[in-house]
Amino acid sequence: MVRVRVRAAAIVLAGVMGLAGCSQVAAIAPVGGDHLAEVRYAAIDVLLAEKTAILVAPVCVQASSGEVTCAGETMDGGDIMVVSPGDDQAVVSVTVGDRELYSGSIIDVLNNAARNG
Repeated sequence: MVRVRVRAAAIVLAGVMGLAGCSQVAAIAPVGGDHLAEVRYAAIDVLLAEKTAILVAPVCVQASSGEVTCAGETMDGGDIMVVSPGDDQAVVSVTVGDRELYSGSIIDVLNNAARNG
């Protein structure tokens, strides 16, 4: 009888541990990021590479078309504008005021920042 209870407790414990593992995996999944996050990270990487003094980091929104737009502000009051079009989500353009800092591949920016850390 004791062995049956121990075995039952072990099965219940294994089930609980299995469920805990699933919730941990689910919690880790969002870390990979989505298109909106990639655009924001790339924009910040471009701004930092260009030594832009940031007052308000770009805040991004994604339209139903997939287009991501971000807006922020430099320390000297310049407008930061970021756009990744819905029809080509692999690219981004980053502009401060009327000066385009970057226009091109998002993955290139992210890879370059990762290499140069």
